[in-house]
Amino acid sequence: MTEQRVQKSLAFKKLRLAIHDQYDLNYDDRGSEALIVVFSPNPRPTLRKYPFAHDCLYVADRKLQYYTRNPGRQTMTLHGFIQRCGYRKVAFVGSSKGGAGALLWSSLISKWERSFELFCLAFSPQTLLFPFNENLVSLPSYVNNIRSLESDEGTRANFEAYGDIPKILAARAAPTLVTYSAKNKMDCVEAERLASIDEVQLNPINIGFHGSITPFVINLNNHQEVEKLASKLYADAELDLDLRAMLPVNRDDFATIFEGLNCPSLSDQIDQFCDLSALSAGDSIVSECSA
Repeated sequence: MTEQRVQKSLAFKKLRLAIHDQYDLNYDDRGSEALIVVFSPNPRPTLRKYPFAHDCLYVADRKLQYYTRNPGRQTMTLHGFIQRCGYRKVAFVGSSKGGAGALLWSSLISKWERSFELFCLAFSPQTLLFPFNENLVSLPSYVNNIRSLESDEGTRANFEAYGDIPKILAARAAPTLVTYSAKNKMDCVEAERLASIDEVQLNPINIGFHGSITPFVINLNNHQEVEKLASKLYADAELDLDLRAMLPVNRDDFATIFEGLNCPSLSDQIDQFCDLSALSAGDSIVSECSA
């Protein structure tokens, strides 16, 4: 093991000890100078099998509190890990609740003086958690969190401090691309809250399915791959009530959602970011999907 890999391994061990135990962490060191921080929409890590070319830190919120559990302290700890590992580029990536986490944590970490460039890719994120957002009532996890605010002072304090994500991004945001489903009302309402923020680029795609990350992480031309994903999602939905609420009732309809859609891969988007010497509000990332 090289000295750099030893350093990264030690840094990750320190990170795991320091970060709040509500967050599940996994780490893949691929010998890269770029890091992808992947936020999961469920209590378990996501995209572990996706063929990322760079190092990956996978984060999952075990209590489904939209990554609002003391995120200021968590991002300070994460900032230290990134600096110790010597990463030059860092991409925050997440979908749905993970998208909310990617937006929130990338914004908070951007306030620290740093030696790395930062970018955020959020897919169909929830953007307003507090005060109560009627647009999210179809998500059982959101309703459960709102109910818990009456009896859980800690959760309420975090929701009050960090639940208005557009307000946090307006104060300081990393260059951000928000992809969402143009035919999904919930997605549109949440994304449009970010429309006036200079560092945020909105990228609507022509589907109604909340899982807007899907066409970027699978080969839509491979029927077998689409069917495999459908089987996994519908199996997971037996335990994941949020996912169940978002999937088509008829499983056979899933394969037709993406017909005629051609999107760049998630890796293409990340690689373009990693190839840029610097990002500003005027820079754009590969994002458009064609019919």
